[in-house]
Amino acid sequence: MVKRILAIIILMMILFSGCGKEDTPEDALNEIKIALAERNAEKLSSRADLEEFFSKTYDAATVELAKNYDVYKEKYPEDPYFQHSAEFITDYNGEHKDLHLKFLNDVAAAYFAKIPEPTTPEENPTAYVANEFEKIRQATNATVKEILVEKNHATITLLIEGDDSLRGKFIGQMEFKLTFRKEKERWQFEEIKNLDELTPILVDKAELIWVNF
Repeated sequence: MVKRILAIIILMMILFSGCGKEDTPEDALNEIKIALAERNAEKLSSRADLEEFFSKTYDAATVELAKNYDVYKEKYPEDPYFQHSAEFITDYNGEHKDLHLKFLNDVAAAYFAKIPEPTTPEENPTAYVANEFEKIRQATNATVKEILVEKNHATITLLIEGDDSLRGKFIGQMEFKLTFRKEKERWQFEEIKNLDELTPILVDKAELIWVNF
């Protein structure tokens, strides 16, 4: 569960930059950035459905993990999660989806409620993860590299780069392709288009956390 939680947290960091005049995909991205910085759940919900994002990303990540199971099994022999079968990954994630999504939604609630960081993760796991996300958010910068708009759909290519801090170096550099859809003259964040490319990178980072902590 920790690996999938970490992956979602890292993926959330894509929501960072923007500008514009009339409503544009960049405007949506910028408002998401502001909402996260201000910890304003209402402002975020006007541009993104966080629960839907968690659910769709969880399902898509499960597909990618199962598809490349043999690679992960060989690469991470000490991780029990990858020492069964591709079917196990699919079944396990499916059986525990509600539990895992509840944890993620509770993390989001703790983040927007600005619950103080606990002394230890065990004291309040959701608040601990929420505060880790904020630290990572502050250690990360984003640059819009490309915007492709076709009628009511758009894709923004976003370069995520960590700073020179420990957390920034952990994040490193990643490129996200984010899709947006236009509804009633406003752009809404939809999903991460290149999750297939990002999953191996995120698994590597999650395994680094799992091994050391």
